[in-house]
Amino acid sequence: MSHKQQQPASVAASATPVTHVAFSDETRYNVGAVRGLAMVSAPAAMVGALGAQLQAIMADSGVGELKWEKVRSAKGRFAAEKTLHWALDRAQAGQLRLDCLTWGADARLHGQQPLPHLTQLEHMYRCLLVEILPRRWPAGSRFAIHPDEQEALHWATLTQGVAPIVTLTPRSSLVEPLIQLADLFAGLSAFSRQSYATYDRWLTLSLMRTHAAAWSDLSSSERVRCRLLDDLFLECKLRDLGVSLRTHLGLRTYDAERPLCFWWAEAL
Repeated sequence: MSHKQQQPASVAASATPVTHVAFSDETRYNVGAVRGLAMVSAPAAMVGALGAQLQAIMADSGVGELKWEKVRSAKGRFAAEKTLHWALDRAQAGQLRLDCLTWGADARLHGQQPLPHLTQLEHMYRCLLVEILPRRWPAGSRFAIHPDEQEALHWATLTQGVAPIVTLTPRSSLVEPLIQLADLFAGLSAFSRQSYATYDRWLTLSLMRTHAAAWSDLSSSERVRCRLLDDLFLECKLRDLGVSLRTHLGLRTYDAERPLCFWWAEAL
């Protein structure tokens, strides 16, 4: 489980103008076969409006916080569906970008023994912030980063010498809806890989219109999450976003120019 710090600390404060803001969160970085990390980034001038829109969706859905771990019931799924569709609308309009990075629990460096979980997470955060984020927006962009509070990471070390990052200030997801959005995408992307067999079973049963007894091997939360995954995939297909699911047994995007990218870390 994540270690949450009580008082977020700002890293690398600067007077350099910020052009874009990125919000991030991880899922199950030390539990399970597949781990995930997601980032939502947007022009700084858009962040306030985007956050307000997300808050309105949650209020209208009757949920106080929308995170992956809470998507276990029909109510949670309906709220998540509204949120995902809204995010795709905003992404296609060029108002935000979504990048989701997943990796296996046995990730290793240059053929060595698997790295400790926290080392893996640090490596993936640096990959997302240093290699992916600056390429997702115009050259010369300067970023303020707001990850979910995570006291186990050394943020100053992760961002040391990264010129495009002006500030890094962890924030609580409870008060930052765009971090909740990152959490939702991180959880869904990791679930698509780790539980693809479950999704495939759900899809088969759905297409066969089988009687209730045939569903006994799927929990209610699994059914909710599989339906949400299927809805996102179908939406991506309808919108021609270039997202694959069945070909590689998990959500994956090949064209980095797309506004929604599911990245797989094959090796460290």
